[in-house]
Amino acid sequence: MDTLYLVQHGKAFDEKVDPERKLTPEGVAETTLVASYLAGVGVSVNGVVHSGKARALQTAEIFAKYLNARFIKAIDGLNPNDDPGIITGKLGELGDGVMIVGHLPHLSKLVSLLVVGNSSIQVVNFRYSGVLKLRYLGERWVIDWYITPELVKR
Repeated sequence: MDTLYLVQHGKAFDEKVDPERKLTPEGVAETTLVASYLAGVGVSVNGVVHSGKARALQTAEIFAKYLNARFIKAIDGLNPNDDPGIITGKLGELGDGVMIVGHLPHLSKLVSLLVVGNSSIQVVNFRYSGVLKLRYLGERWVIDWYITPELVKR
């Protein structure tokens, strides 16, 4: 595995408004905007995995559609408070060019663990619908780029 994409789900309704916490119209629009932009600059992914929560599933479906993913599936270890070590142990099984759609604080801890080897050091300040591309360079993961809806809107 040489390339990995990490995505925070799109903006979702508050639990009081929607117990399933589906994406808001703004969340759908911003996710679609970023996915469309990435497709336009030639990004594609082999597959998209997500936590199974409604907001992550909806986000994953939008990215999968625009980025020509061959598969989309829910996997264990991507919930907000899960140990990021669970996923680092599964990266080889996921294959190259996979997109992981998840939640905070898990995503923040995962990227920190991959890049600096310590999940308690914040490396990236994730944003709803933001996409982080990581590349594996021999012994370590490095950040290639990070795109957010705000950057695409400019």
